[in-house]
Amino acid sequence: MKTPLLSIIIIAYDMPRQAFNTLLSFAPDYQQDVNADDYEVVIVENRSARNMDAASIEKLPGNFRYFIREEEGVSPAAAINFGVGVAKGKYIGLLIDGARMVTPGVVRHALMAFKMNDEALVVVPGYHLGEHEQQFNLEHGYTEEVEKALLDEIDWKNNGYRLFDISCNCGANRNGFFHPFLECNCIFVSKKIFEEIGGASERFDLPGGGALNLYIYFKLATHPDTEPFLLAGEGSFHQIHGGVTTSGKEDRDDLLEKIREQLHEILGHPFRSPTVEFTFLGRIRGPSLRYLKSSVEKGIRRFTRLDAEGRDPYEDDRRKRKHRKLISLNSEN
Repeated sequence: MKTPLLSIIIIAYDMPRQAFNTLLSFAPDYQQDVNADDYEVVIVENRSARNMDAASIEKLPGNFRYFIREEEGVSPAAAINFGVGVAKGKYIGLLIDGARMVTPGVVRHALMAFKMNDEALVVVPGYHLGEHEQQFNLEHGYTEEVEKALLDEIDWKNNGYRLFDISCNCGANRNGFFHPFLECNCIFVSKKIFEEIGGASERFDLPGGGALNLYIYFKLATHPDTEPFLLAGEGSFHQIHGGVTTSGKEDRDDLLEKIREQLHEILGHPFRSPTVEFTFLGRIRGPSLRYLKSSVEKGIRRFTRLDAEGRDPYEDDRRKRKHRKLISLNSEN
């Protein structure tokens, strides 16, 4: 088998059913118009009371590699760096939360972006399964059993785009495609650039990694060389599993405050969503049109407001262009 061009790294902990659904959504018999040997899927699981079934993973079509680790901490940072270390591909995809199923065009369009630009940053919008964000779902009687029934009802394995029919916006990009994203839970970039930002900082040692995901997205999006591509017609869909920030626990507010403080400390300044403009890539299928419509409506309001204020809607892009121009001038001199 040839060396895969892309390595998709999926981190799992105490979510065997949900993580296996995620693996099914990355299998070559689900992903459309890709060859199995173009990519590999690297599953890194931190041992828990409920681990994945290694034998079931071995039976999946395609190129799956499973690693289980003994992890003393409560953060996925070390597991991410391990996954990057064993990845064979020139490019990596990263899902810090293994409970995120994806639509069938994700791999094809990620590979397409890298053919267009070696320094592409491919962003897949995130959604939550169910009618409400999952930190509020328990209030509405949404359980794993309800979610299983919804997934069975739409027959997602044969039509993954119907995941849009049983989902809602998540808080990280609730305003849609023409507003800055807070984070991305399914992201693709070259291994070289990921290493240039220092990989996954293991200073993020809070449960679930705290704000590690926000940090990684911010550093990649504001990296002077990356060109962000948005797969607006694709999505990653979070399944309910009792996650650190999506479980509605009573101490959630206190934990979120600790997460914010740690992010500020490690980043060195207050966090803000990176203001970068996406190049849109891919097809917009029927089930996702409602999200495009909402994005356009909210985007018009944003651009109108910023124009009246005389503000640049994509300030980070301006900084990146200025940095690249300085580098170019210095190299000429």
